[in-house]
Amino acid sequence: MSLVRKMLALAVMVSFAGCGAPDAPPSSAQAEAAAAERPGVVPSDGTLDMTTWSVAAVDPESGDVGVAVASCVETYGDAVAALVPGKGAAATQAGFDVRNRDRVFEAIQEGLTAEEVIAQVTDPEWDDELDRRQYGVVTMHDDEHGQYVRVAGYTTPVRQGDVAQEDGSTRYAGVMADATRGVSSQGNTLEDEQVVRKPLDAYRWDDPAGFNSLPDRLIRALEAGAIAGGDARCNEGSIRQTTSMAAILVARGGDEPYATAEIGMTDAGTPDAPWLNLSIWVDRMEENPLLELRRQYDEWRREVGELPNI
Repeated sequence: MSLVRKMLALAVMVSFAGCGAPDAPPSSAQAEAAAAERPGVVPSDGTLDMTTWSVAAVDPESGDVGVAVASCVETYGDAVAALVPGKGAAATQAGFDVRNRDRVFEAIQEGLTAEEVIAQVTDPEWDDELDRRQYGVVTMHDDEHGQYVRVAGYTTPVRQGDVAQEDGSTRYAGVMADATRGVSSQGNTLEDEQVVRKPLDAYRWDDPAGFNSLPDRLIRALEAGAIAGGDARCNEGSIRQTTSMAAILVARGGDEPYATAEIGMTDAGTPDAPWLNLSIWVDRMEENPLLELRRQYDEWRREVGELPNI
């Protein structure tokens, strides 16, 4: 068991101290059946307060792209991701509007740089609710000088950094990225800046055991955010659930572009899903869904076999 996974399991065990032992984690079949019975909160207008932490990343060599996301919302969060193999990946969050995600998705397909994508979606003439938005974008390009990666993000200034709350606490929002590693980490309504910083560090860390593929880096980055405290809304009293939703989506270099058709849905387990698509949600104050996500990921990892490290 990796150090990150051990720490995550310990954090969840502590959160339930004094509350009775939690039931054993469900099997994949049980989890899928439970999810089918709980459609979640699915707004009809394509919007949702997706206060979130996420990691978007690319591999310029293979063209693989991926997003991992977690949030204290009681529905699937796959819609945050926009995956365009060979061109880029992005996360659209905070005051989520599927139309904004779709514009990001289209802009990456057009070959725009990350900075140009952000410029489009933060144009006040196009979006008059910029005080609710957050984006993290990573794009890949090729010219006469060779391959290169661009990163750019946006956090509404009214929520940027540590913002004091009415109860005297603070909540953090921000974006941190590393173009040399093709990764952007972003989040809002978080316990502190470490929920953005630690995923970035975990993504860049090289596992001496050799599990350093794009999917490996994404899932350990997501776990690092939970260990750092995660989404403040899922922490109450002695319970530190950190998130009620977790998902990882990866598309390979030769795959078609991918984004969900609607918010609050997942294509996991269907022919429409990208190469890797695992998605879990539970009720607030239940067991951290990252534990089940990791179990499913490890099962997938054993089945898929050797993957190229990046």
